[in-house]
Amino acid sequence: MTHCSLTRSRDREKPIRPDGASARRWLLALLAIVPLALAFGSVAGVAIGRFATAAPSYRDQRLVEIRADLRQVEGDYLLALGDSHVARWHVRVFCGLPLVNGGLHGATTRDTLELLNDLALPHPPRAIILAVGTNDANRKRFREPPEAVIRFRHAFRALLRQVVGKSELVLVATLPRIETSQDAAFSAQVATDIAASAEAACRTETSCRVADRFGRGVPMMDGLHLADYERAYHDIAPAICGAIAGEVSLASPPGQTVGAGRP
Repeated sequence: MTHCSLTRSRDREKPIRPDGASARRWLLALLAIVPLALAFGSVAGVAIGRFATAAPSYRDQRLVEIRADLRQVEGDYLLALGDSHVARWHVRVFCGLPLVNGGLHGATTRDTLELLNDLALPHPPRAIILAVGTNDANRKRFREPPEAVIRFRHAFRALLRQVVGKSELVLVATLPRIETSQDAAFSAQVATDIAASAEAACRTETSCRVADRFGRGVPMMDGLHLADYERAYHDIAPAICGAIAGEVSLASPPGQTVGAGRP
């Protein structure tokens, strides 16, 4: 028969304690882990903070600026919308009226429409000036020229419907020519077809006018942009200002070209 001893072993009565070397190793490991954890937390916090406070896009910045300009409007004013052919125009007064510049570098016609939809106009502008279409002729946006023209036509008609509903007069600036130095990036033929499409759409609206001769005679800066936008708009100012003043009657044929027949 096996007898079980009820006497506790002396070894079991002694608690297990780490020796001095083990304790030091645990302490060193702890001292090494804590700074790493703090450093990781700091880096993660900075990354999260940067993500949460990401810099606003160029479009968002322009939207803030345009809204600020619109808030300062009290009486009659003009609104210019479009791509860099508007954004590079730096005048604040045109035809004797305050001009709110809603230009957006690199904007397509659809981009301009979306920007307009994000604006709350304080009251209808006396006239809206449009200069769009150049970026729709950018080769990276289409595979075949007809595709670009069809896409522009749909976008421009949608934009035209919006601006006609927001002002009694719409003035469409014809596109400056695109030089051969830009042929790798932009299609001059597509730009020509787009301009023709814009003019045709404008003629269907009694309140729309085409600003003739825009950019003609003004040197190009880079084969795409005009060297002097102030001069370009100054050249078509008499016709545009005449239309705004009512010298070109809104009862005249739809889509009349302002400036046609002028020297």
